[in-house]
This record gives sequence, structure tokens and C-alpha cells, in this order.
Amino acid sequence: MNLVIGDNIKLDIRKQGINGEGIGYYNRTLVFVPGAINKEKIYCEIVEVSRNFAIGKIVEHIRVSKKRVTPLCKYYEDCGGCHMQHIDYKEQLKIKQSIIKQALKKYTTINVDELDIFKTKGMEYFYKYRNKSQMPFKNTNFGLALGFYKPESNHFVFVDECINHHDMINKINKLTLRLLRKYKLSANDAENTSGNLLFLVTRYLEKTNSASVTFVVTKYKESLKKVAAELMKEEPAIKSVSFTISDKFSNLIVSNDVNIIAGQKWINEKFDDLDIKLSPNAFHQLNSKQMEVLYDLMLKTVKLTDKTIVFDLYSGIGITSILLAQHVRKVYGIDSSKASVSDARENAKANNIDNIEFITGNVEAEMPKLIKSGVKPHVVVLDPPRKGLAKPVVDAIIKSKPKQIIYISCNPSTLAKNIAEINHLYDVVSIQPIDMFPNTASVESITLLKKR
Repeated sequence: MNLVIGDNIKLDIRKQGINGEGIGYYNRTLVFVPGAINKEKIYCEIVEVSRNFAIGKIVEHIRVSKKRVTPLCKYYEDCGGCHMQHIDYKEQLKIKQSIIKQALKKYTTINVDELDIFKTKGMEYFYKYRNKSQMPFKNTNFGLALGFYKPESNHFVFVDECINHHDMINKINKLTLRLLRKYKLSANDAENTSGNLLFLVTRYLEKTNSASVTFVVTKYKESLKKVAAELMKEEPAIKSVSFTISDKFSNLIVSNDVNIIAGQKWINEKFDDLDIKLSPNAFHQLNSKQMEVLYDLMLKTVKLTDKTIVFDLYSGIGITSILLAQHVRKVYGIDSSKASVSDARENAKANNIDNIEFITGNVEAEMPKLIKSGVKPHVVVLDPPRKGLAKPVVDAIIKSKPKQIIYISCNPSTLAKNIAEINHLYDVVSIQPIDMFPNTASVESITLLKKR
């Protein structure tokens, strides 16, 4: 490589990367430039050099893309939570379809041009879609604050209103912050290790006008009871206030049991004609409107009969299992979260569904056990975390040979790697990208695979 930090170079941007950055080539060296758009010509300064690539920052535009727009968020340049708010939304949707194609070309031997990779299903209004926020606390010169840390840095960005959060979440967060300041609670950070506040987790479900607030703390303080009481008095939508003690050895924000301070154990959600209960620490799709699109597509894509046995892996609070159970003989749902499985059982019971068995445990361990006991699936539905499927899960799929696989993915790279592992047995029938997270580089998709 002949680039060094500080170099100023002229660069043609050839495509968008998986994190929304622009990509160009300088003397065959890959150069990633955050904020750059395909077909732009720029001057950029090299800020990082690695063995196989370099990272640059825009110094000046020589040619500006017609797809460039002015971001609505006043924190966009500093926050880093969004990656593509400077790109026209229709172009964002095209980029997300392209990211899936790039991943398949990189990790599989499939002829991508012959695949049905459909256009990304976007949103009519692509802001204010998130039904949950997880924001760190920080002690600042102007008092206790909420915000985000700029990616790969310790730089805290105060954010009083996130444009991707539902309006009610922003409202509740402001109210909560005001009350915490009133009772003189402080953040636990590098400058003040005596504070107890780490994160504020807020969830709001529009259909039922229900919200939950969870404090992630180093230790519980009685003054949180007063905060909880005033929260519920001032904002009737708040039905549940809780706290959880942080596990410093875990990378999860909520890693221990949640304890109710005031209100209910659950908040309620409506999905079609289903009544759903949701605990503060259970998994739920973050975009309620696109969740409906996702589940509708799943049911239209997969072929089911009253003799079908389904494995619903990473089953969460059971919505997928319940929807499938209405069309099949039996569903086995597996999830490692005790809170999610507890909610799933309650939800099945509340909706009079009795042909589901929910299992608590890691999919890697529980799926092989289920197969060994003699249960073989006709259909496997997968909604794994970003890291994709572990080898024991892939091996169990190959061993049990289900006729159909529905793979709901939030990471095109791991989706492609997993497809490569089973491609000798399964054909990719179709891939439908769904924009669950507008303005970000996150790509959700639903893939149908059929046994050869």
C-alpha cells in the first residue's frame, strides 16, 4: 500500500459499503469514505491505513451526487447512529438490495443474477418508526443528560430528540430526565463512579398507547420510587416502571432480571386480532409498522398444511409461533431468553393456542436435542441475532432436512455465509429485503430456501 495517514487524494466513489459508506479505489487500494455517495468525485484525507484498505474523510466535493439530501436530524454529523440520512430514501432502498447482492457474491458461489432478490419494501414515512430506545446517561456541565456515544469512540453526544424514535418515546425520555434531575440522581461514568444510572430503556406501543420505562443501574436507590410514581402520574401511557442491575461482564444493556418499581409486569401489544403481552426485557421487533409487513410476507411465502411441524428458532415473545400455529399441526419455539419464553407462553394461552411447545435454552443445544428425541420439522423458521447461525444449528438443519426454511436476517453477511453452508442441499427461492431501520445501513430480509 502506498497511502499514509494525512494523504489528500482524489477519489471516484464506485459503490456503497455494508455500513453505508462510499467505496473507491486508489491504485487498487480499497478506500472507505463515510458520508460519500456512489458516483461522487471527491478530495479526501486519509485518516486510517490498514493492510488491505484505508479510511478517508471528505475534504471537498468535485462532483456531488443527485441523490444527496440534507439530513433532517440536527445531530446527524456527530451522533453516528444513522448512516444514510444524507441519501435520498429511494436510493437507500436500492442500496440495501445491493448490499444483499454484494454479500452473496462475496460468500457464496450462487449466480446472484439468476436469483429473485426483490426490491426493498420501504416505508411511506421513514422517520419516527422506532418503538424502543436504549440511551446511556452522562453527567455533563449542564446536568444529567441522555444521548449516544459516537461509534468507536468515548465521545458522548447529547441528544434531546432522536428523529427515528416515536414522538412519545422522546416525550417520555425528556420527562424522565427532568424527574431524575429533580431527585438529584446522577450517572455512573468515568468522572463520577458514585452515580448509579447507566441506561434508560423506553418502549412505547402505539396501538395500545402503552409504555414501559426501565432504569439500568449499578445499584437501586429508593428515590427511583418517587420518580416512578411521578412518571405514571404525569404520563398515563406509562404502564410499567422497572429497574435492572447491570452486569459489567455482559455486553447486553439488560442482562439481569428486571424488577418492577411501579405498575404492571407487562405492557400490551395488538397484532392483527392477537393480544400480546410484552415484558420490559423481552425481545420485540423495533419497527411495529414494518413488523406487520414482515409477518405477512412470511405467511404468504411459506407453504403450510394441517400436518406441518414447524421449528421456530429464536422465537422471542411467540408472535411468529402463534401466527404459524393457526395453520399447522405443531410448532416448537426455542429461545434463550427466559423473559421472552415466559411471555410467549402467556401469549399462546391468552390467544387460545394450544399446539405450541416453547423451550427455554440456546438454539445450538435445544434444536439437536429435539431432533434426537425423534421430532423432525417440515419447516424451519429462523430469526437469529446478527452473528447468524452457529455450526450446531447448521448441522442440525442438514441432519433434519426440512422441506422449507424461512430465514429472517438482520445481517446480509452472515445470511450469505449460512446459505453457503447449506447450499448443497437447499436452493434459494427468493429474498425479500424489508427496510426495518430507515436512514441506517441495517438490512433486514426474508429468504425462502427449499430442499432440492
